[in-house]
Amino acid sequence: MKTTLKMSVPAMVDFLTGIGSASTFVSMETETAPKLKKTCPFRGVIKKAIVQGWLNVDYKRKVEKMVGEALNVPAKDVNYELGDVWFRHVAGDNGNPSPVVVNKTKDDGKFYMFYFHRKTKEAGYFDETGKAIAYEDLKPHFYAKSSSEYKPEVRAVCLNNLKKLKARGLIVVGKK
Repeated sequence: MKTTLKMSVPAMVDFLTGIGSASTFVSMETETAPKLKKTCPFRGVIKKAIVQGWLNVDYKRKVEKMVGEALNVPAKDVNYELGDVWFRHVAGDNGNPSPVVVNKTKDDGKFYMFYFHRKTKEAGYFDETGKAIAYEDLKPHFYAKSSSEYKPEVRAVCLNNLKKLKARGLIVVGKK
């Protein structure tokens, strides 16, 4: 039997900073507002999704492994230098970086969960009235994504947008 806990954002921060630094598989339900071009005729668009991913994966090591595999050389022979990022990790109970990040240039009071995206199991888009919008109708209004075969897809979801999180045998449900 799974244990379900209702948590506020501060309680989620405590939970996520306290789970340690071991790699952890997670499944989550999110509700986010995608970035759309001003030409988009739909207003108040919300994306509801069920997503799977990993917390606490060493990004530098993961990139070095992917580059090594692509170039057919050992990962230990690859030296990837981390670039500047918009966030900083919040230290966990053990002093190591946790999956919780905050914006390092502006104090907006928001906490984000940084994770390595594995797959999106389900996703749907809805307008401000709750009416479903087909992805194909929205597709021309999304900004182009940048990606690299040498880098893993990482995401940060605002904890306010995390509706349900399954991790380490617990189910955490967000509450206001």
